[in-house]
Amino acid sequence: MEKYLEILKRDSLKNISIINFIENNQINGVEKVENSFIVRGKSDRDWVYIACPNQEELTLVKDRLTEKDTCFGAIEEWMIPTITKNHEILWNLALKQFYLPDEICFPAPKHQIKNLSQRDAETIYVNSDYKEFLSIEYIEHQIKKGPGKGIFKQDKLVAWGLTQDDGAMGFLHVLDEERKKGYGYSITISLIKEIRKTGKIPFVYIEHTNKKSLNLISKLGFIRQKDCQWFEIK
Repeated sequence: MEKYLEILKRDSLKNISIINFIENNQINGVEKVENSFIVRGKSDRDWVYIACPNQEELTLVKDRLTEKDTCFGAIEEWMIPTITKNHEILWNLALKQFYLPDEICFPAPKHQIKNLSQRDAETIYVNSDYKEFLSIEYIEHQIKKGPGKGIFKQDKLVAWGLTQDDGAMGFLHVLDEERKKGYGYSITISLIKEIRKTGKIPFVYIEHTNKKSLNLISKLGFIRQKDCQWFEIK
């Protein structure tokens, strides 16, 4: 596994998602196809991640996929027609990836930030717009792995953020009655600082329709890198 990670880390920014997925989750197998990689692993479900430099090699990768390879994560847009050819797409989630350059720094958050605990998972799930892609168990697992940050008022969780199974920042949410107070900004800065402590690059995936989050990360200095999808086929 280490030799594969060494190769992928030669372009750590381009391969940020697949690298973190390998390091953060149970990996069932890594297959090298020319200069490409197929990574099969498990978090909330069995996922396939692919790193591939060009269309010619993607055709070879496609030939190595099996009928058990049904759920795909962080697949770049240009790969999708080839991977999904002759398959039905059961669901998909299209997102834009942004990363934060090393030279951009921030002062400490203005609000008191606390670590999330697993008992906060139900609140996070109930308030999520992505319940069809989540479970309370998955959220509990991500909180346990950390980092997960929250703002509490009288012991009530009112704002939060944590990371996904590939290390991307996510789940950012502020209760309706607590918005326009800068809580989302403070939570995001807190997560950035925690991620950087581990030597990782802060990055995030956002839907193109999520204007509030897009405005926030633009304000923070994130740079758009690529468009990706998560999907399931049969």
